[in-house]
Parts: sequence; C-alpha cells; structure tokens
Amino acid sequence: MIDPNIKPTLLLVDDEARITRSLKMLFRNEFNVLTTDNGHEAIKMAQTQPVAVVISDQRMPIMPGVDVLRGIREVSPHTMRLLLTGYADLAAVIGSVNEGEIFRFLQKPWDTEQIRADVRAAAHVAEINFMAAARRAQSGADSLTAQATAIDAPGIMVLDRDPAAYELVKRATPPNNRLHWARDMDEALALLSTENIGVMVTDVQDGQASHVGAIKALKQTHPQLVTIVLTQLRDYELLVELINQGQVFRFHPKPGHVGTFVKNVQSALDYHQVLQTQPEMQKRHSVAKSVKPVLAGLSDRVMGYFRRFGVNN
Repeated sequence: MIDPNIKPTLLLVDDEARITRSLKMLFRNEFNVLTTDNGHEAIKMAQTQPVAVVISDQRMPIMPGVDVLRGIREVSPHTMRLLLTGYADLAAVIGSVNEGEIFRFLQKPWDTEQIRADVRAAAHVAEINFMAAARRAQSGADSLTAQATAIDAPGIMVLDRDPAAYELVKRATPPNNRLHWARDMDEALALLSTENIGVMVTDVQDGQASHVGAIKALKQTHPQLVTIVLTQLRDYELLVELINQGQVFRFHPKPGHVGTFVKNVQSALDYHQVLQTQPEMQKRHSVAKSVKPVLAGLSDRVMGYFRRFGVNN
C-alpha cells in the first residue's frame, strides 16, 4: 500500500544512463525515484515494494519495454505504466496496449510539462487504486462477489458497417451477452442510451466516416465502456493518439486471428466487470487532453449528445 504521507515511488527503466539521469532530476522533488537498466530487476522491484508509477524505455537489450510493463502488470497491477520510445515502432504501440495495458505512450524527446502532468496524473490514480485495494483486502471479497453477481451481463456493440466485422464479433460473443450492431454513430448513441453496453468493437475509419473523435469522446462520457479497435489501419501516430486520448483496451488487426479475438472480447468483458464493481479503476483511464478538436467532423446531433456530457472541444 502507498502511504499518502510520503513521496510516491517512481521507477525509471532505461539502458541509457543519460535518460534516467534527466528524468530523475525532473522528478526527484516530487517522487522517490528508483532507476535500473534491467527489466528483470525492474519487475522484482515492483514486486517487493509499492511502486506508484513506472516509465520504461521500449528498446533495451535485455528485455523490451513492453515485456517489462507486462511483467510489472502481473506482479503489481495497481502500478501505473508508461512506455517511452524514440522510434516510430508500430509493434511497440500495439504491444503496449495489448500486453502492457499502459496509461500513456510517451515519445522522445519529451515535452517537460506534458510528461510532468502525465506522471502526476498516474501517481494520483495509483494512490487511489492502492488504497482501494487495501480497503477491499480488509473487508474481504464477499461484497465484491455480490456486486458482480448483481450486474446484468453487459452487451457488446459493433460500430462498423462491414458485415464481416459483425460476423467476427458474433462468433466471439458469449451466449449470455447480447450483441448489438450500429452502422453509424447515431445508431451507436441510441444503443448506449437504452442498452447496457459494456464493450464496443469499432474500426477507426468506416468508409468516409472517422470514429476517432467519437472514441475519444466516449471514454470521457462512458468511462466504463471498454473499446476494442478492429482495423486494417497501420498509422503509428493515430494509434498513439487513441492510446493517450481514447484509452482503447485492445488493438486487433482486421480480419486477424479468430481465436485471439475471442480472447480479446472475453478479456474486455472481464475488465468491464472490474470497472463496474471497482469504480475507482475508471480513473486509470483518464484521457490526455486532445490537441485536435475531438468533435470535429461529427454530425450536429452527435456533437449535441457529447456536449450534454461536457465534451466541448
């Protein structure tokens, strides 16, 4: 458990000493900063002491950053994870979400004020989640089990005109979960207003329509909604944008492997239940401020819907 009366611990993992020195100087007044150039050692450190935030470089000789963050997620799930890289590495972007379930994807050279804001936000969320986990441990798991039992099986919504996408999701949908098909954002918002939707599967581009702004806005208005992006798109910058500003849960190539997609859908349903029964976990998915207008290109009706929730840019 993290003691709110002492500095939270920030763990820096990078094989370049100049990077860890620079970041340590930046954060030493606010954090207890630990450094290592070894991913295996980083995982052990997170296992043996409460680490609020970890920043790991991606390209390291002993263990890549995605593997480091995945290992830390397994031993310390409440530690907030950020991946740092100086390369346009598409595989790292996808792996950081699918395996590391990261909070932010950071790029070198970093913006000092932005990285400070991201790490402070991550530490705040870590404190909330560590404390909530300690309270649950004291009270026992019975109440949590009762909450999970009381929640109706959430629906899955496909936002994609492509019948092949709908058929893929249909194959992955468990019998107890209803499947809904929205061909456009108007239909999607109507379903979200009337149905218990826990998981959304969507492409980022559907013909001439872009769903990027809607994905970002929906994470602000429906923080319990878990989003899987099913796409052929291989745009590095856009995927980073969707991580930081849309907090997507998984990226899956279209059409991709059916067995892997079935696992992704089940993982998304399980995680939605976590967000429902542990509301403090929703703070893990607070989004970074978008530098682009979120609602640009959306219909007046859709913009009106989001503005009612306070999404204005």
